[in-house]
Amino acid sequence: MSSSSESEMASEHEESADEETQAEIRQDLKTMSFEEIMKLKEELGAKVYKEAVLGVKSAKTKKSKTDLKRLNKNRPREMSAKKQVPFLGAELRIERKNQSQQRDPRFDEKSGDYNIETFKKNYRFVTKIRNREVNHLKKKLDEVEDNNEKQEIKHTMQRLINKNVEEKKWHQKQYTLKKERAEIQMAHNEGKQPQYLTKKERRAKELVHQFEQLKRDGKLNKHLEKRRKKNAAKDRKRIAIE
Repeated sequence: MSSSSESEMASEHEESADEETQAEIRQDLKTMSFEEIMKLKEELGAKVYKEAVLGVKSAKTKKSKTDLKRLNKNRPREMSAKKQVPFLGAELRIERKNQSQQRDPRFDEKSGDYNIETFKKNYRFVTKIRNREVNHLKKKLDEVEDNNEKQEIKHTMQRLINKNVEEKKWHQKQYTLKKERAEIQMAHNEGKQPQYLTKKERRAKELVHQFEQLKRDGKLNKHLEKRRKKNAAKDRKRIAIE
């Protein structure tokens, strides 16, 4: 008889003996009260109680017996085929998963499509924040004495003002385009020939609207003076190059 068959017979004999012992223990437990059973569990411990009384063996014990099983003592131990083999690069994937992933919403499909009109509408409150910041910088400008710091504050103020002006122009342009589309649609509904404006004609209308707006606000003279200085600087630069 080979050593492997002998070991199998011995293990089967041990298992049958353990089952008989557990059956006897369970029979004795039937005659015991609940308090006596709980006291026995406290004395033995939960782990020993489960193994001795209930026949539940821990995964560690089962694993140790499986690891020790081999056909020949001179052969290496057999590893269980149930154990999952890690994929190549699994450690790198785990490391990348633990790291914080930064993404740019402008180029991420999860953020949806970019709609400039919706974006501008949702962030119109930024204009009010810039106005408050400009007022704060004006007060700070009166308190500062250093010329370099004053120039820096003025530059920041002008940058914020220019952003608000550009935002206002964009919204005004969108309003004009919507009004133009509405007039075209109305002409279609009435059976008339709609008037389509060219880029040049639309630009001329925008300049007229800007001129009228500056005139109403009393800023026309200041604007014209600024334009004259800008054109004069361009002329001087062109003459110097020639």
